[in-house]
Amino acid sequence: MYFVDTHAHVFSPEGPFSKNARYTPSYHASLEGFLNNLDKHNIQYGVLIQPSFYGTDNSYMLNAVKEAKGRLKAVIVVDTDISKETLLQYHQLGVCGIRLNLFGLEPPNLLSSEWSSLIKTLTDLDWQLELHCPPSYLLQLLPALRNYSIKVVIDHLGRPSANQNLDESEYQQFLSLLNPTQHWIKLSGLYRIAHSDSNAIIRAQKILQELKARQMQENIVWGSDWPHTQHEQDTSYEKNWDLLTAIINDEQERKMILGENAIKLFKF
Repeated sequence: MYFVDTHAHVFSPEGPFSKNARYTPSYHASLEGFLNNLDKHNIQYGVLIQPSFYGTDNSYMLNAVKEAKGRLKAVIVVDTDISKETLLQYHQLGVCGIRLNLFGLEPPNLLSSEWSSLIKTLTDLDWQLELHCPPSYLLQLLPALRNYSIKVVIDHLGRPSANQNLDESEYQQFLSLLNPTQHWIKLSGLYRIAHSDSNAIIRAQKILQELKARQMQENIVWGSDWPHTQHEQDTSYEKNWDLLTAIINDEQERKMILGENAIKLFKF
C-alpha cells in the first residue's frame, strides 16, 4: 500500500511574490526537505499546493515536481482566462487541479461564463477544484458547483475558526452540503482550526464522525500542510503525523485515508 501526503508547499524567500501577498516567507521550504519528511514517514507520494504569495507564478513548484520525477503532483493557481493549451501543458507536467485561496478575497461567481468555460476544461482533464476558504464561503460555492461534475476538494476540514463552535448552524450547514459523489475533504492544518493539540484532536474526531455519518469516509485524505506557514514555531511534520494517529486509532482507517482514498483522488 502506497501512502500520500496530499498537502504541502515548497518555496524560496527570494520571490518573486504577488503584489497582493498577505504574507511572504523568510526561509526556504525546499524539495529536499519535503522529500526527507516523506522518506522518514514511509510516504511514497506527495502533492504540492501553490502558496498564495506566489500568485499565478507556479514555476518554483513545478520545477520541484519535475525534479521529483513522478513522485509528486501539483495543484496550481491560474487566471480564469488561461488557455486550454497551457492547461494541457501543465497536465503533462503532473498538475492535477487548481486552487482557490479566498482568504482576503470575495468569493467568485462560479456560474459566470469565464468560470463555466474553465471548469469544463478542468473537468475534461479530470482535474480537481480545491477550495481554501471559510465555511461561510463554502455555503455559497458548493451549491454553485453542483452544476458541474468536477471533483471539489476542501482544504483543512473546511477551515472553521479555532473559536467556532462546530455545532453552530454555519458549519453544520456546510457539512449538510457534502456529497461523496463530488466532494473530498482534507484532514490537514489542524493548528489552523484549534487552539491546542488536545483541542485539535477533539475537534477533528467530532468532524470525522460527522463526515462518516454523511458517507464521506472514502473521501477523506490527509495532508501535513508542511512547512506550516505562520505556525512554524508551534508544530512540525512529526507532530502532525502523531496527531493523525491520536485522532484515528484504527490502523486500517488511517491506511485508507493515507492510501486508498488519496490514490483514488490523485491517481498515483
